[in-house]
Amino acid sequence: MSLSPFKLSFLASYLLVGAFVGVLIIHPLNLAVIWWELSRFSETAPNLFEFLSNRLWLLLLPRHLDVAIAYTLVGAIVGLAFGIFTRNYMRTTEAYRSLRDEQTTQIPALMNQGETETVEFKSSLRWDMKEDRINRGLEKVIAKTIAGFFNADGGHLLVGVDDEGEPLGLEKDLSTLKSPDLDAFERTVNDIVSKYLGGDLCPYIHTVFARVNEKDVAMIIIRPAPRAAYLDESRSSVFYVRSGNSTRQLDVREALSYAKSRWN
Repeated sequence: MSLSPFKLSFLASYLLVGAFVGVLIIHPLNLAVIWWELSRFSETAPNLFEFLSNRLWLLLLPRHLDVAIAYTLVGAIVGLAFGIFTRNYMRTTEAYRSLRDEQTTQIPALMNQGETETVEFKSSLRWDMKEDRINRGLEKVIAKTIAGFFNADGGHLLVGVDDEGEPLGLEKDLSTLKSPDLDAFERTVNDIVSKYLGGDLCPYIHTVFARVNEKDVAMIIIRPAPRAAYLDESRSSVFYVRSGNSTRQLDVREALSYAKSRWN
């Protein structure tokens, strides 16, 4: 695969900077280590500045050209490695940003589509709209829905949306958090999954946000879980699965049969 001129110039700049780093930083650092070792065993050793000055000037002599070349090559290799890492990091960051933007644009379309086997709406995460107060019991409702998606084929849980697909916003939920921002909201979602379903399942959810009619809406993207997700409820483990546009609880026999066919 050929490299574009931009990529070549990008890597070449890191090679060049690395070469200078090798001669002007790595070499003096190596000499400082040598001086430290020498000063430990010799009372007549020169001071660090004098030692470095004498040794660094030797690089200008032809007979020490091989040393200069060696440190130049070491620095260039370090620079090239850092350049490749930086390029890959920038590429990954851009891909993640593009994916996040693409996912965010899906939110209004899913709201218009209505609830389906892979889409569900929730008014809030932990704010009781009827009683106008915080209700942590609603977190378990969120966990139940996520468990249903985990145990099926995944799906999208939209929070801050009423049953008709109209945006309600996240202001009430955010007001219940120590840090009333969207990052804290995302962390709270992860905490709910970790508490009720298991921390090992957190990597299988991802939360994005969008502004719809001047209101924030969250979309929790749930991937199928690699194991059966059980909800801890009243000292027992309950199994939920998505069925149609609702989440259904399975009894012990149904759950064992489903889990056997689903994960074995």
